[in-house]
Amino acid sequence: METLLAAFGAVLLFFGLFGLFSGSDTLLVAMHLAGGLVLLGWAGARSIRRVTELAASSTAKGGANTVAQALIVVVIGALLAFLSTRYSKHWDWTEAQEHTLAQGTIDALAAVPAGTTIDVIGFYTRGNEAQAKAELDKYEHASPKLHARYLDPDHNPGLAQKFQIASKEGVVVVCNGPCETAKGTVKAVDTSEQSLTRAIRQVVSSKKKVYFVQGHGEVDPEETKGAGGSAVKGGLEDENATVAKLVLAGQTEVPADADALIIAGPDKAYSESELALLDAYLARGGSLFLMLDPDHETNLEGELAKWGIKAGPEVIVEQQVQLFQGPTLGVQPVVTKYAPHPITDKLSGQPTLFRLARPVQKADPNDTTITELATTSPQSWAESDVKALLASKPVALDPAKDRAGPLSVAVAREFPIEGKRGGRLVVIGDSDFMRNRYVTQVYNGDLFLNAAGWLTGSEDFATIDRKRPRVTMANLTQVQFANFRFMALFLLPEAILMLGIVNWWRRKT
Repeated sequence: METLLAAFGAVLLFFGLFGLFSGSDTLLVAMHLAGGLVLLGWAGARSIRRVTELAASSTAKGGANTVAQALIVVVIGALLAFLSTRYSKHWDWTEAQEHTLAQGTIDALAAVPAGTTIDVIGFYTRGNEAQAKAELDKYEHASPKLHARYLDPDHNPGLAQKFQIASKEGVVVVCNGPCETAKGTVKAVDTSEQSLTRAIRQVVSSKKKVYFVQGHGEVDPEETKGAGGSAVKGGLEDENATVAKLVLAGQTEVPADADALIIAGPDKAYSESELALLDAYLARGGSLFLMLDPDHETNLEGELAKWGIKAGPEVIVEQQVQLFQGPTLGVQPVVTKYAPHPITDKLSGQPTLFRLARPVQKADPNDTTITELATTSPQSWAESDVKALLASKPVALDPAKDRAGPLSVAVAREFPIEGKRGGRLVVIGDSDFMRNRYVTQVYNGDLFLNAAGWLTGSEDFATIDRKRPRVTMANLTQVQFANFRFMALFLLPEAILMLGIVNWWRRKT
């Protein structure tokens, strides 16, 4: 009987110690430790002589060897745990790479200037920083330039007052350099990756000003409906840009603070004075983003010809193969072929979708100052009979009138200026791809933001998050997680051991 009690006590004590070091519930651990000590003490008190005899037996010596071997394994495990903490390695086996930073975040960290450090302070009352720490640990692992620390605002009233932190408020502050002396500081909206990366970009890069030209039927950046541009406006703001509207009529020049002008989908003609403003803006080093739909004469086509770019009046038709239908014709070309350029380098063959697009290409095929960014497939062509196409009449490639693909749908050009960065121009033969109803499809948003980033000189940051989580997650507190781990790793083996001891005792008796 004493042996059975001692065995039960040893098991309880063993798993109680494991629970103690794993951070499990205090009451559960205390019950195991107390129960194990009581059972071992009771068994020892009932047969001291038997214990002495067992200690001198070969069985005890064998048991001592087993204990020594177990201790060696524990020491090795502890050393491995210490080394894994000091020299950590990260693996993410989830399908959507949910625990890995997005490429946009990696790019933002890589673009932090040499010699610059990002100091991050999480102001949390003690024990409430777990969620922020889990996210910021990934940032620290990805870049040695970022360091995170966690302070209790009640114990650091000076810094809390400096950043206007309420005593029970959880806030993450991102600083360019040590937060105590940094001039540039930004509060993250929350602890999501999007918010933290936005804050990092804001403290290491200068803010840009982007104007959406209005007055000719262009896309409204504040319109939230399908034809509007509120989604790309939000994307630009995430890229540390300020977005405003601009009416060129009545202006003597483009505002001096304009880092880029965006003209998206005009359906009315520009006046000669407005065109002159755009030309002067580019000549002094400005950046212009034009998105011109077919079947609309805006007078911008003639200005493009002066800049060496031809925007054809045709509509691109793409031959597609659909399941159960075979080859069909469509006016939504999908582009996967891109030329080497800062705008398209990060797209890596990913698809972008256009709707009712016109071809845009070099006027002179030998002009090396212009890059044809994106081209359609060889099965496409530029349909010249636009009226028949828009009226849903049958069309076909007519070599006498139409141009066979592949066709360029986007171009970029830089106008050199001696001694400084020259003017930059991007032209795309479609505006639908960046409107709210289409911008989230495939990589349309990436193309728009990459182009805007190149135009404003922020191409190092030009990318957006492409992660698509497909799993359901349960949020557990630290205590709940520790108890779950204890039950899975310890209680189940403990129960099996207990049953084994009972079975051994029954056979013995």
